[in-house]
Order: sequence, then C-alpha cells, then structure tokens
Amino acid sequence: MVPIAAEPAATVEIPENLTQDQVRDLVARLSDAEVRELIISQLDKQTSAENQTSDTEAYVNHLSAGITIAAGTLTRMFTSESGLNALPSMIIHELTDDGQISGAYLLFQLIGLLAAGWLGAHLTRRLLNKSKAKQGPTTSTRKRLDLACYSLVSGLIELAGFAGSAVLFVLVSSQGMPAAHPFWFELIWCLVLIQLVVLSVKMVISPAKTQSGLVEVSTNAAQQALAWAMLLTGSLVLPKPLVAVATDYGADTDTALLMSFIFSSIFIAMLIILVIRLRHYGSQLIIGEETDASSLRLGLARVWWIISIAYVLAIWFLSIGKRAATGESSMIPGIGSLLLFAFIPFFDRGLQMLVSWYFRDKPVPQDSAEAEETNDLDDEEVVELDSSETDTTSAPGYISTALRYARTIMALVILLIFVRLWNINLEAIAAQLIGGTFANALFDIGITILLTWAVWGIINISIERKLSEGKSDSAEEGESEAGGLGGSRVETVLPLIRVSIKITLMIMAVLISLSSMGINIGPLIAGAGVIGIAIGFGAQTLVRDIVSGFFYLLDDAFRIGEYVVIDQIRGSVEKISVRSFQLRHHEGPVHTIPYGEIRTLTNWSRDWAIMKFELRIPFETDIDMVRKMIKQIGLDMAADPVFGPMMLAPLKSQGVNRIDDSALIIRCKFTAIPGQQYLIRREAFTRIQRVFEEKGIQFAPRRVLVEATTPAEAVNAAAAAIDQEKPADASKPPPM
Repeated sequence: MVPIAAEPAATVEIPENLTQDQVRDLVARLSDAEVRELIISQLDKQTSAENQTSDTEAYVNHLSAGITIAAGTLTRMFTSESGLNALPSMIIHELTDDGQISGAYLLFQLIGLLAAGWLGAHLTRRLLNKSKAKQGPTTSTRKRLDLACYSLVSGLIELAGFAGSAVLFVLVSSQGMPAAHPFWFELIWCLVLIQLVVLSVKMVISPAKTQSGLVEVSTNAAQQALAWAMLLTGSLVLPKPLVAVATDYGADTDTALLMSFIFSSIFIAMLIILVIRLRHYGSQLIIGEETDASSLRLGLARVWWIISIAYVLAIWFLSIGKRAATGESSMIPGIGSLLLFAFIPFFDRGLQMLVSWYFRDKPVPQDSAEAEETNDLDDEEVVELDSSETDTTSAPGYISTALRYARTIMALVILLIFVRLWNINLEAIAAQLIGGTFANALFDIGITILLTWAVWGIINISIERKLSEGKSDSAEEGESEAGGLGGSRVETVLPLIRVSIKITLMIMAVLISLSSMGINIGPLIAGAGVIGIAIGFGAQTLVRDIVSGFFYLLDDAFRIGEYVVIDQIRGSVEKISVRSFQLRHHEGPVHTIPYGEIRTLTNWSRDWAIMKFELRIPFETDIDMVRKMIKQIGLDMAADPVFGPMMLAPLKSQGVNRIDDSALIIRCKFTAIPGQQYLIRREAFTRIQRVFEEKGIQFAPRRVLVEATTPAEAVNAAAAAIDQEKPADASKPPPM
C-alpha cells in the first residue's frame, strides 16, 4: 500500500485583544498539529522582534561607544605631550638618511622640482599655442563652451607635462635616496590637485578680456576667485599627504590626529571668512529682483550666512569626532556634506528651469521670415530669453505649486544623501529615544502623510493647470453682458471634485495613521456609517439639496458664469458648492439658492441667442427699400472684424409685424453668441439711424387718440393705452 502523506496543518493566528478564557477556548478547539503551528508562528514573531530590538540596541551602543572613544581621544590629544614639535626633525632625519645628505641638497631638489615642472608645463603650452587656431572675439554661449572645453583639455595636458617633468627630475636627482621619494611624490600630488581645482575654476569663470570661460566676470573678481580656490584647495589637500608622510616616518596616532585638526581648522577658518565676505552677495542672490519678496525670503537673506557658518562648524565637529572615534578619514563625507549644502542654490535654480520647461506653453508657429530672424540671434540672446521664461514671480499658480512640491522633494533627497554619507540610522536612534513601537508607528505615519501629500500635489497641480487654461481661454473672449457664455463644464465641476478628493485623502490618511498607532479603526468606520444614517434621517432637506445638486450638475443644467433665471431670481452663476450655488444679479446683489428649491431653471447662455426688435416707420415709407437697407446693414456687420465673429446669423427684416394707428411696425431679427446680442443690437440701432437719416426716412412717433373732457383725464388715458401696448414677459433678462 502506498502511504498517504499527511496534510499540512493550516496556519492558525490568534486574534488580538482576546481574554484568557477566549484564548483557552480557542486552543481547546485546535488539533495537535494546529497547536504546534501556532506555537512555531508565535515563537518566530517573538524571535524577529528580539532580533530587531537587538540590532537597534547594538547600533545605539556602538554610537555611544564611538562618542566615548572620540571624547577620550580628543582629550588625550590636547592634554598629553604632543610629538608635533619633534616631527620636523624626524622628517628631515629620514629625508637626509641619518645626516648623510645635506639640507642644501634637499633645498636644491625642491627648487629643481618646481623649476622642472614649470619648464615642462611651459614647453607644453608653447607647443599647444603653435597648433592653436587664431581665436576671434567670442560672444555666443556655444563658442564659449567650445573654448572652455579646449582650455580644459590643454590645461590637463600642461598639468601632465608639469607632473611628468617633476617626477622625472625627482627620479634622476634622488638616486640612492629611496626614503625621500614618498615625500616628493606626495608634494607633487598636492601641487597637481591644486592646479586641477584652479583649472576647473578657470573653465567656469574668466576675466572679461580672455573670454575663455563659460561666465564672463571682471578681472578683479576672477583673480579673487582663483586666489580663494588656491587657498581653500591647498588647506584641504595638504593635510592628507603630509599626515601620510608623517605616519610613514614614525609619527604616532595622536600626532597625526593633531595635524589633521590643525589643517582642518585653517580650512574651516578660511571658509568662514569667505562666507562672511559673500554675505551681501548671497542676500541679493536670495532676494533676486523681486520688490515684494516674502517675509520668509527676506529673513533667510538676512541670516543665511549665520546658518551657513553653523552648518560648517557642525560638519567640522562631526568629521573630527568620526576621525577620533574610528581613526578613518572623514574627508569624503565632510567635503560631500559641504558641497551638498553649497549646491542647494544651483539645485533650486535647476528645479525652476525644469518646472518652467515642463509647464511651458506650446510654441506659436512662426512665419519663415520670423524663423530666420530668430535663427540669426546670437546664442547668448537666446539664453537670456530662455532665462526670462523661468521667472516664477508672474507664473500661474500651478507652476508655483509644482515648484513648492519639487523643492520639498529636493530637501528630502538632500537629507537622505546626508544620512547616507555619514551612515546614520535614524530608525534605530528614534527607537532608542521614543521606543520601537512608537518609532515604527511614527515612520509609518510619516510615509502615509508623505504619500498622501504627493498624491494630492499631483491631483491639485493637474486641476489648477486645467482651471488656469479654462480661465485664460474665457478671458480672451472678453467681457460679455447678461446671458453671456459661461465657463466650461470642466471648470464648473472640477472645484467640487477637488474638494471631494481632498476630504477623501484626509480621511484615508487619518484612518491609516490611527491603524499604524495600533488603534482598531473598524468601530470608527461602523460608527461613521451609523452617524451618516442618522444625519440622513435628521437632515432630509440637506440630503435633498445635495442629491438635487448632483443631478443638476450631472445634467449640465448650468455652469460657472452662465446667466440663469429661477422663478423671479436672475443672475450669473458665481459660485457652486455642494449644497447651494450663488447668483450675481446684474445690479450687484448676490442670491444664494439651495438646489432643492429649484423648480424651473432657464439658461440664457447656451448655444445661441435670438434678438428681435421693432422699428416704427410712417405709412408712406417704401417697405422694400427698408428691407434692403436692413439686409445690407446686416451683411456689413457680418463682414465687420469686430461684430462678425459675434453673429451666428446676419441681421434681416421680417417685414411688417403689425399696424397701429400711427405707424407701420417692422420687426428685425438676428442670431448671436449669448451675451453679445445687446452689443450687436446697439450697433444695429446706430447704423439703422445713420442710414435712415441719409435716405431721408423718419421714425414714426407714437400717437394716442383719447377723448376726454379734461386734460388730466386725457393724460391718464394715454398712459394707460401705452402700458397696454407693452408686451409683458417676466422670463426675459433686463435690457442692457
């Protein structure tokens, strides 16, 4: 018989918040295999939690021990007798091979090394100048970039000539002196690094006369920049090879650390002096050309140099502490942190250009002549035009919002890079300070808030951009009168959708955050449902308004900016909310109308508007001549560049509509864009009056024949007769 394999026991999990009796009852109903699996799963969870706790404690203990070691090393370095005074004699003793080589010969080697390097660089430069084509004046950015790249390549070749000549001289002049080779090679390497940094600075900036760099500055500014670059690089580069040579020649650890401290102090002091000298320039750079800069920017412009000095000192203390605790060099994380802080303005400028480029408008097609004129512009002028487009002071709101989100992401990325440079475990530190459970919950809440904020940012930017495009399109059409075209349907509905999405995201973020803190959100959701039902029964009018508004918007009954009439209330739709909307009357008052109160709604801003008006002419007037004149006026207005686009059907005469006691009543008609019919009607009246005057046609005055015994009765009867002739139509908007 084939043995039947036993089925694996199903994994059993114990629900949370059970009492002791419930736990015993649950275990009693389980089989042996299920109990075994349950015990194994619980032990695995306990082991995982203990390992996580042990890793956290190990990191914190390691950090605490490192701080203790660093404090002890620094205390011993400053309190014990230093071997720094004996270091020069020790180095000279090693270089002279126990006095067998004179100091004059060492001086000769130093001078010869520098002279050989200078001669090699000079000969290399002469060869390059012979092969270099004659350069004319350069003003375009592309030509400057080509010349800067050529200067960089030629500078690297000259640097190679300097290093090769110096190394060759050392090898030839110090035969039989192997102990001196490390010192001279380290010195050559320091000089090469200093010249390499100076060469990089020359590639970016150049005096105004040479025009060999990307940015043209004054000769004085270029010289100061080169001088500061040489000083900072020298104070930064010299410590490492000198400390290495001193260690090779027998210096102890405390002496090497003291040398690093002295050289780094010199570098930090010069860096602080440079920051103080540039404080006014930095303030102008932060404020820019804005006349109404924000208070935050003005405050940052005033104290940026103090913040920079504090940051530099903090990085210096951190570097010295790491070197004292581990004995490892902290130059890479220290210099990386300083460069990361120094490049923040350039990162911000790059973000501005990137956001402006991404949200830029589509280019308008140009004629060939205009395109040729644009191509004839120098590259420098094109760069200036492009840079002006990156100005966000007058940019739409969604560009400012996108830039704010991008800057926040940039700050988070810089923080993560900084933490990575120094190998800082923020989670372990937070767990030690505030507890592992609360720290994990805090990190989960932070991630939830960050993701919610990012999703809301994307949605908000998209909606703002769409609304901005809709507003710009409607603004180009110009102002219209009552009954004018309103906004698009998207422009009407998007604000409500944005509010709904915002509320939904906030509720989801709060619920997820509560769940991360260990709070059971099930009862909260159930309670919210019960409260919603209670509100629905207790506020039937509110529910009716919301539901009615939803279907009105779904039917596209009205939009923002449209002119509507509801019973005796009329006006343009100014604001739409969840429960009601507001109408702005043409005389100024604002009406707030709940959706549930709407019985009938008349929209005067859809598709087209037909305007009809009457003319009173005498009985003896030629009707055909009047009809032809009105038709010609309609054709002229349709061809007019101002009024033609507003008209959907030209002005024409509909003939004699009726006859009264004193005149023939002729009706005229045209079709126009909603909101423009009143403007067209005024223009039609003006042209008709002008043509009638040229043709000698007079408008017929209104006459009323009244039989009365007294003059007062005659006046009252005439007024009553005129009122009876007026057509009454309450659904029409007021005349404009």
